[in-house]
Amino acid sequence: MGIKESYLTIRNIYGLWFHPFLTMRRIMKERDYSQGILIFGLPIYLWLGWLLVLLASRLFIFQELRFGILAQTSFFLITALVFLLLLFLGYWIYKARRE
Repeated sequence: MGIKESYLTIRNIYGLWFHPFLTMRRIMKERDYSQGILIFGLPIYLWLGWLLVLLASRLFIFQELRFGILAQTSFFLITALVFLLLLFLGYWIYKARRE
């Protein structure tokens, strides 16, 4: 990822935090598909990263694929967080398209 894409991604994440409607409208108006994939894929990247950490820790540290209560709880919490982030993004997409 280049410097320009990195800058735009950080700017859009910052914009989603402080003024999500304007950021969504700008992304959809510019039709910047690469930024759309980076921003809207962020929750999925977070979930896949945590899944990889859990699997790697189970296989390489504990050498078995049994998940204890801590691993199950953390996986449930990360899944809930990702679901909430996707709802947040979906809501602002809906609002931006309506106007």
